[in-house]
Amino acid sequence: MNENKEAFYSYLDDFDLVTIIVPYDDYQSSDEYHLKGNDEVIDLKILEQTHLRNEMKLVCSFDAYILLNLPYLVENNRKEQSSLRTGKIVRSELFDNIYYYKKTDLGVNYQKTSCKFKLWSPVAKQVRLELLSPEKNSEFHLLDYQSSGIWRLVLEGNYVGYRYRYHVQVNGKESVLTDPYGIASDTNSQYNYIVDKAQFEPINADIDFSGNPLDAVVLELSVRDFSMDPEMNFRYPGKFLGLIEPGIKTPLGQPAGFDYLKSLGITHVQLMPVLDFAGVDEKNPRSDYNWGYNPLQYFVLEGGYATDPEDSILRINEFRKVINAFHQANIGVILDVVFNHVHDRESFPMERLVPGYAFRVDREGIHTALSGCKNDLATERKMVRKLIIDALIYWATEFHIDGFRFDLMGLIDFETMNEVRQELEAVNPKILVYGEGWKMHSGNELDRMAHLENKKVLHTIGFFNDRFRDGIKGSTFHALEKGFATGDPFHAKDVAHWVEGSARQRWLFKYTSQSVNYVECHDNLTFMAKALLIQNDPILARKQARLALAMTVLSQGLPFIHLGQEFYRVKDFCENSFKAGDDINQIHWRELDLAIQEVEELRTWIRLRRRLPKLKSHSDLVASSKVEITPQSTVLIRLDQKEHFLILFKPLTQLEEIVIPKEYHLLYTSISAITIKKSGTCHLNDIGVCLFQGKDKPNDEF
Repeated sequence: MNENKEAFYSYLDDFDLVTIIVPYDDYQSSDEYHLKGNDEVIDLKILEQTHLRNEMKLVCSFDAYILLNLPYLVENNRKEQSSLRTGKIVRSELFDNIYYYKKTDLGVNYQKTSCKFKLWSPVAKQVRLELLSPEKNSEFHLLDYQSSGIWRLVLEGNYVGYRYRYHVQVNGKESVLTDPYGIASDTNSQYNYIVDKAQFEPINADIDFSGNPLDAVVLELSVRDFSMDPEMNFRYPGKFLGLIEPGIKTPLGQPAGFDYLKSLGITHVQLMPVLDFAGVDEKNPRSDYNWGYNPLQYFVLEGGYATDPEDSILRINEFRKVINAFHQANIGVILDVVFNHVHDRESFPMERLVPGYAFRVDREGIHTALSGCKNDLATERKMVRKLIIDALIYWATEFHIDGFRFDLMGLIDFETMNEVRQELEAVNPKILVYGEGWKMHSGNELDRMAHLENKKVLHTIGFFNDRFRDGIKGSTFHALEKGFATGDPFHAKDVAHWVEGSARQRWLFKYTSQSVNYVECHDNLTFMAKALLIQNDPILARKQARLALAMTVLSQGLPFIHLGQEFYRVKDFCENSFKAGDDINQIHWRELDLAIQEVEELRTWIRLRRRLPKLKSHSDLVASSKVEITPQSTVLIRLDQKEHFLILFKPLTQLEEIVIPKEYHLLYTSISAITIKKSGTCHLNDIGVCLFQGKDKPNDEF
């Protein structure tokens, strides 16, 4: 039936409710309605009548059990008919409970002699599998409906290398879609591939890591930006393999690329999105630029980062080579994942499989867009939650991924995040889980989200500490506003909280391990760009950037560094470079040659951090430290747990005299203008950091 010619429209809104929308010009109060389908005629009882602008809305009840996978019609006594469409029923608790599928066999189960296909759609009326052979011959097969919304097909034979997708009839229309659980894809995500996991490159190494977030030092980078610098002659610019090319050097012979990462002492790299995303033509990736925060497929790697995006196994194995290389260097790999929204709601496979299920709506039934991307995933719904957890387990088990960073985690419900944490710990007890805990709403409708205000029920999950960021750098959203390290001494009063992981008075975090300390990430202005905008003094800005980075590494919490901030990356002062192109976003490795001392300082701070057990203590030991603030806003942190240390952060250039207790000696300083008198008085005449150690302890080499 042509839906555009239907006399009225009908929607199944609950297991005993149908809503009928009748054009007012065609409405007759004497009309009666009934359901027809599955060889039944079911009477509809009108409960409510509401006159809308040009339509009459009828809410009807019925007393029968209907099968959602079968077609039904609503008919009136004038023999006018309407196809019964899926309505609000898919957002009911009962629907979620009845059609929740617990098993972990969705997608394709490949064997050399057979292939089993499973797809979830309780409301589809027909599902066809389209198979495309390596010779591009197509064939179609009908799937059988089972239970719990599962459609199933078993094909005998070896189908490795075949492409496939689904044709699904829902709400009177046929949609073509990829498999939500497909693990391999062709170029630009038109079809999924059937692959044999036996052809995967083995992951033959894991990292030696305690699992304590406070032992980690994370460096964020983009696969593409990392190797696009034309001066460096990367063999694989912008590709997965570009991450691990050895022997890349700056014009002055400094190690660049992979060798540089290995030299820093970091424990993990966080890769900006590498799962399949929109915004870049995989056939010609250099024609477009995009960070990748617009996901398409959650079990598939981005083809633009592969040397041949059409070769599904090659795409997978190149990434597995990357993981092996990082693990052999004892560097973990963290994936930046986006489960708060998708690229396009209408084309998202789960929306086509079960319209109205996978995305949040407000009380009026309008889709919310708190993510700023025109859709918000309803992570609290059981099969959306399952998709998220199954995807994460896949990456953690099959690829030995060492951690996950969640984009806009404050839009994911905390039940999902806690289940994520539990399931991932069962795979790898040392895995890191953290995300952006911004509260993205007002009111009570989303008060079960994984934002900072719900930290007490998310104690094993970390949060980006935006108060640390803005207090040290100045407001992220007001470019000229100063922070502690950019010349505003009034922020010194709050530094006591930030350097202790914001846990002393439980004012932000319950545990110091929840605090991800950072002053710069891929978003917004870099620290150096902001410092230059504030004062246009490159020498001063460099000193401030060094201080901010030192505070990031030497404060309690998980230190998070954005690649390039240690050598003053500015990205052409672009505030949001998500599609600004390679010229702005690429790492310019020659800048290392202008910051040799600063990079060596970063290495020193990381070594110092490993030497200071107090910086890796949880909140029960925070009380063993003492923070003081001098009249000129220098912050002194005394660490008195087992070994006695004193850290000094000086934010201003003015001369200052500070008396250091006699039992301490200078272990390290980034301040060149420093004089220490026999009395213990230090004369400090610049911005920077100092570290003192108790005299009863031997000198340490860093």
